[in-house]
Amino acid sequence: VDTEEFMGGVETACKGKSYDALPEAFKFFIEAQFKTIDVDGDGSIGLEEFRYDCVSRMAYSNVEVLDEAFKKVAEGDSLSLARYKDLYAQFLGNPDESCVACSLFGPLPEL
Repeated sequence: VDTEEFMGGVETACKGKSYDALPEAFKFFIEAQFKTIDVDGDGSIGLEEFRYDCVSRMAYSNVEVLDEAFKKVAEGDSLSLARYKDLYAQFLGNPDESCVACSLFGPLPEL
């Protein structure tokens, strides 16, 4: 499977769908990813956990850009599993690059 085929498969499986309508394999992955980020195991992702997850993927010039992304996706001072699942489904299935879900993994670089 090449990149184009993979992206087409994700689009077919996820575009315009809510979390509950995603394939079971996607839901399993999303919930496992949440548990990996929730290092302290309290059932939510806090600012420090969010920062750590973001910098494990990409370097940022300052921490403020991560804090701004967290404010967009969090509910108060944390990100619940329910919200994470909803945003992840939006990230996969919503082609609008200005949607809030695009901040779920920190600020994304423009391509």
